[in-house]
Amino acid sequence: MNKLFITLTISIVSLYSVVAQENEVTIDFTTQKFIGNESELNRQKYFAMHDSYSNWDLASDADYLFKKLGIHHGRTFGGPAPFRKSKTEIPSLAEAKAMTDRAAEGIKKSPLFDEFATTDFVITDHPSEAFQLNQDYNKVAEYDATYLKNAYPVIPKYYEVMNEPFVHAKDYVETWDETPAVIIEMSKLYKTVADKVHSEIPDMMVGGYASAYPEVEKDDFGYWDTRMKTFMDVAGESMKFFATHIYDGRNVEGDFSYRSGSNSEGILDLIEAYSFKKWGVVKPHVISEYGYTAQGLVGKPYSPELNGTCLIAYNKILMQLLDKPDRLLKAIPFITSKATWFYDNKEGNPNGYPYPWVIKKKEEDGSYTFTHLKKFYELWKGVEGKRIEVASNNPDIQIHGFSKEGKVFIAINNLSDENQDVALNFLNNSTNYIKNITLRRLYTTATGFPRLIYFTNESSIDSVKLKPGETIIAECDVTPIEFNNTLKENNYYTDTYLQPIEKNKAITFNFKNIEAIKNGRAYIKMGVGRSHDMSKKPTITLNGKTIEVPNNWAGYDQLARERFFGVIGIPIEIKHLVDGENKVEITFPDSGGHVSSVIINVESRG
Repeated sequence: MNKLFITLTISIVSLYSVVAQENEVTIDFTTQKFIGNESELNRQKYFAMHDSYSNWDLASDADYLFKKLGIHHGRTFGGPAPFRKSKTEIPSLAEAKAMTDRAAEGIKKSPLFDEFATTDFVITDHPSEAFQLNQDYNKVAEYDATYLKNAYPVIPKYYEVMNEPFVHAKDYVETWDETPAVIIEMSKLYKTVADKVHSEIPDMMVGGYASAYPEVEKDDFGYWDTRMKTFMDVAGESMKFFATHIYDGRNVEGDFSYRSGSNSEGILDLIEAYSFKKWGVVKPHVISEYGYTAQGLVGKPYSPELNGTCLIAYNKILMQLLDKPDRLLKAIPFITSKATWFYDNKEGNPNGYPYPWVIKKKEEDGSYTFTHLKKFYELWKGVEGKRIEVASNNPDIQIHGFSKEGKVFIAINNLSDENQDVALNFLNNSTNYIKNITLRRLYTTATGFPRLIYFTNESSIDSVKLKPGETIIAECDVTPIEFNNTLKENNYYTDTYLQPIEKNKAITFNFKNIEAIKNGRAYIKMGVGRSHDMSKKPTITLNGKTIEVPNNWAGYDQLARERFFGVIGIPIEIKHLVDGENKVEITFPDSGGHVSSVIINVESRG
């Protein structure tokens, strides 16, 4: 079994190789982990696709996709669209009612409706159909609420008024200098619609703004100030969630970059930090699209290699979002059904090629076959259960574990673009519970082709060699397990955020109401954005005790980006935490950039 790169028997040689390896993950079947109050893996939250149960495209594949693979429906462009027909006239409420009657009947006729209709669903609209300048937003809100109350036989839980609106701000004015005013007007519409919908449809949550390319550090965080901060200042009080799109590559505009890893952590932590500063609570996220995109992909021949790049991105980002179940409502990989509309786009797709992110593509004879994107759901098939304690000593090695009756699932991902040897250290005799292991491995070959392979009837795993971007899932058949311990993770926030860095000047962050712990782990999560030639290793003290800052962070070095922006996780000794108020001071040896957020993460073992 050498080709598996797995040590399956314990010998002097294998023991030495495990000791010599730098990367180690620890796994404890007997300890149940909570993040906030969340322990059970919610598959509706994490394993949806960007498609609707009202779509007929995948009806013939329903048993396999939605039952066997456990895929859920996640999002559609099926909102009220008050400006679909006219850019100057808002339809009357009577027209809205007539339209919704027809829409509701059409949805109920879908072959997927009876079995797969769900409330855990996001609806949105294209900006041009949802917003126009110099309109009465109260009338728009009345129309939207009337539509939403009647168009869906099962009312969706989540409503994004517009999809990626701010990248379209220029569509409404002559110059870029005028777009900040458009962004404010779009935000006002969001607030007006949210207030109306929340008053008339209590079970629906309105949020936004569905940021297309959250390059928040651009222009020394001027991009943050004029986009998400502006939105939160104008509309945030009325939002039930904040929506962000996370893509490796280049989404619409901005620099080509990889958001998976420390960069996306920095974006989401900044939103959380400002939410806490404004309202004293962290409003949850909806990641209504994530994956990989770039210029020049649309209207080109189908590419298995592009599928492979997307699959790697989905898994990297998913593994990060699995760390946030207590402050994440839904995360949707951008995988669509057949996108039949794209074949009719003669201008953008004159050769009739498939849309790059479909799960089924049209062949020359008119039939449809599955693309490799199906492998994302095949890899994660059946993964569920209560979270167990796992840990990694390298932020590039992501790990999660879940336990249910008769099964334990261990997922490990390599964020790095290098091969990684990883030792698996099972605690509290966890290996004694294992009867059999099926190993799933998803990676790309040297030519970029995606491969999902299975190895069955393995008895143990002591170490793995991960390819760049590879994800493995070990499905362990186990004897009955009882949890003997708990691990409870909580995040603590401060009123201070986005502080400019000045040479040798301490930046102070005061945290209140922290509970000191006697057994467990703790980290400082420091978000920092600054030029690549500037230090990322400040002097940090916690309650006067100096904390060592590592040289590593999750993901790549970001040198392809204009500047570094991301979160650096800094382990701290739990003895330095005290009950009540704790003070973190950060001092850099040079000036420039910002500390965007500081969060203290505590895992308490009970």
